[in-house]
Amino acid sequence: MNISLNFKENPFHLLLFTTIILLLTFAIKPLSNMNFQDMQMFGRPLENMIWALPFFLIFSWLLYLASRNFLYSITYTRIHVITTVITILLILPILYIGIHPSTFSNERHESIGVLIQILTWIFVLGQLTYLFNLGLGILLKRKLK
Repeated sequence: MNISLNFKENPFHLLLFTTIILLLTFAIKPLSNMNFQDMQMFGRPLENMIWALPFFLIFSWLLYLASRNFLYSITYTRIHVITTVITILLILPILYIGIHPSTFSNERHESIGVLIQILTWIFVLGQLTYLFNLGLGILLKRKLK
């Protein structure tokens, strides 16, 4: 299997690159040093949610490998990949700031929660972009045949 990391032609390889960076970061700064006791996100333990992000990225990358022939537009692919990577890379430090408040972030605790909600909505819209791209590609390619 020949995989080149040409982000211009295959922007979804950025998902794999981001996954590798996150896993290396988690290995260098272990999450076991952080106290996640009784902390939850979306009804799940926070530690599980943080570890789920790199696995979501690798799953998305594998999904792109399987479905790239059916996608409609490279532009929609770029939009999906960029929104996914940027929102995940922004949610993690903001989550860390929310868990370990300082005097600056303690006063703005509600703002941190609102910011994470906004980033989550942007993340969800990015995932809908992928579904739109895949659906449009399948429908239009079926009509051409």
